[in-house]
Amino acid sequence: MKLWLLRHASAEDRAPSGRDEDRRLTVSGRRTCHDLQAWIREYAEPLPGRILVSPAQRTLETSRTALGHLDFPPAVIEPGLWNASVGDLVKLVDQASAETSSLMLIGHNPGLEGLVRWLGGQLPVVGMKAGSLVILELPLPPAPERARTVAAFQPTDST
Repeated sequence: MKLWLLRHASAEDRAPSGRDEDRRLTVSGRRTCHDLQAWIREYAEPLPGRILVSPAQRTLETSRTALGHLDFPPAVIEPGLWNASVGDLVKLVDQASAETSSLMLIGHNPGLEGLVRWLGGQLPVVGMKAGSLVILELPLPPAPERARTVAAFQPTDST
């Protein structure tokens, strides 16, 4: 299975509502999404067949901004991605593997970074900072230390 793990781009520190789920992307976060979209356009691999996104505002904005105008299937809101542990994410990947051979999860840390580590993939040098994408190849069912990182996008410090 090809697994695309995208951490939401940079978001405001606090939402006007006070709810963490309502935090929106910053200008820098939107710029990162545009850079990621350009990177994906140049990436010469098939795009994921299924996309699951956390219901948080910043992940929804990341999905719309980074993936808009690309040939992706519509993203499906998956409440289980909010505050997901590594175990929660492994279950989501395992369930989705019955329906697709390539999956994108758009979510949050520490869960996504923990999943890359658990699967044995290689992280960018500074970890999965906001706006990072790691693409893994893994045999099914998901198991520790069996994945291989095939590509990664890391935002620049200027975005």
